[in-house]
Amino acid sequence: MLGLVLLFAGLAFMLAPTVTGMIERGHADAVIEDFRREALEDVAVSDDGTAYRPKEGDPTYEALESYSAAVREGTGDAVNDPFAFSGDDLSELGLPDGIVGSIVIPKMSVSLPLYLGATEGNLEKGACVVAGTSMPVGGASSNCVIAAHRSRWYGVQMFRDIELMSPGDTLTITTPWESLTYAVVGSKIIEPDDVEALAVQEGRDMVTLLTCHPYTLTTQRYVVFCERVPDAEAQSEPGPVEQAVAAFLPAPAEGSPELGVELALKLVGLAIVLGTGLFLVVDSIRRARRSCREGPDE
Repeated sequence: MLGLVLLFAGLAFMLAPTVTGMIERGHADAVIEDFRREALEDVAVSDDGTAYRPKEGDPTYEALESYSAAVREGTGDAVNDPFAFSGDDLSELGLPDGIVGSIVIPKMSVSLPLYLGATEGNLEKGACVVAGTSMPVGGASSNCVIAAHRSRWYGVQMFRDIELMSPGDTLTITTPWESLTYAVVGSKIIEPDDVEALAVQEGRDMVTLLTCHPYTLTTQRYVVFCERVPDAEAQSEPGPVEQAVAAFLPAPAEGSPELGVELALKLVGLAIVLGTGLFLVVDSIRRARRSCREGPDE
């Protein structure tokens, strides 16, 4: 009985983060779906199931384009550390709940709603476009900087496994107007006040992922630079099994030894749980066989 109690307690402890992560992933997917339904309420769906709002004459899209143009020309807002900056000046663009779309990163097994402005509240709910950088509308000489937490947040790993990203890995940003695919071209560790690393690069259509570094600390920032590629190059979104594994097992990373320690502890815990379960099964079989040999009491 004690073994069973320990086994189930261990399973509950081990699986709680994964279950919580999957539940929160479902919540994030629901937020994205509700946003698209509201944003595309009056848009006809094409035969292949896709639907986008027309860009021309859309005041929200034009406002985003205008914001990006100001960034390109050097007349936009100042770029500050996203984990201490409020982008409330973008909250009146007419987008439901401040969401501009979604971002899918197959290599990290994440799909998150994408908010405008890296406010404290927005960072708790998903990924955020950093104010003072380009908006997620693409175009030459643009660099949309997207920030998210590194540690697990309400069960979601967010950008926890960012060090997995390597050249060629893709991400896809979907807005009410289109889907844009970007591929990793490099990564870098920077200081929190290194604004130049987030600047527009002449002629290039880019997205830069930004989060804290190393894992569990905020002393530096880890950035991943991505450049626009044809949408046909987008990697497929991870399935439920991949999502569950990613939620349970942190990816080991040279720059964040804490992730390696966390991975080792989870594997040891898993081994203990499996060992306890195996012992209980073998012990039950042994007891049953002994009982059969002895026969019923006279």
